[in-house]
Amino acid sequence: MLTLVLTVVWLAVAGAALVSGLDYYLLPIEERGFSELAALFSPTGLVGQGLGIVGTTMILVGVTGYSARKRFAFLGRLGPLSAWLQVHIFLCTLGPFLVLLHTTFKFGGIVSIGFWSMAIVVASGVFGRYVYVRIPKALNGGFLSLAAIRDEVSELSGNIAQQTGIGIADIDSVLRPRRAADPPSGLVGALAMALREDLGHRRDRRRLRSFLKDHQVSKALEAPALSLAAEQRRLRVQALLLQPFQRLFRYWHAVHLPLALVMLVIVTLHVGVSILFGYTWIF
Repeated sequence: MLTLVLTVVWLAVAGAALVSGLDYYLLPIEERGFSELAALFSPTGLVGQGLGIVGTTMILVGVTGYSARKRFAFLGRLGPLSAWLQVHIFLCTLGPFLVLLHTTFKFGGIVSIGFWSMAIVVASGVFGRYVYVRIPKALNGGFLSLAAIRDEVSELSGNIAQQTGIGIADIDSVLRPRRAADPPSGLVGALAMALREDLGHRRDRRRLRSFLKDHQVSKALEAPALSLAAEQRRLRVQALLLQPFQRLFRYWHAVHLPLALVMLVIVTLHVGVSILFGYTWIF
């Protein structure tokens, strides 16, 4: 539910900000200074500079808030780590988009370095999110062990067998990933397998529905069985990807944080220079 709400808010805010200044953004660069819209939407304009300030604030809040939640246990009372991560992603993708509008799609000098640093941080964050959600976690947000994953897989197989009356061995044969029996040996192989399994999800669901129909499972039991099977399939794939993705996540974390710090340093320099030249917005 939180993901849906944040997605709707993201699209609404980003869409409104883009549409409001679209006429100015579409003008040739050499004509923008002569447009009456420049007072509002140029990087030093009322709206344009405001977008930069709001976007930068979002990034700072998103980065510091999520980092604080991971480091200080008492913040756990304010919500699970997964919810904080979703807010972190919301702020650290909407904020850069607003900063992009602040630049009016014109880059140069330190602004160019800052923007591309920000773009790399956002791209690495999206990649990190893809890896992170594919590492199974306990309710407290910690990573599950391989033994815990296998226990959950066995429990789900038993639940499906109990609901459908089909033998556990038959269920395991149809739910076991067909394209990989062993964990991938390298990081590239792990990513390739993850993408392959994501793309094959619908096909495997159709195959399972056909399997249940062949075993004369009633429509009333089909939906819960499919739900349990989807969860078991996800855990089976995660068991294969656990070790390479944990290693990949450690490498990603060692790169993402320094990039974020470089971006913050450049943004701080940009803000400092702007204030030095008197661009203080409405203050």
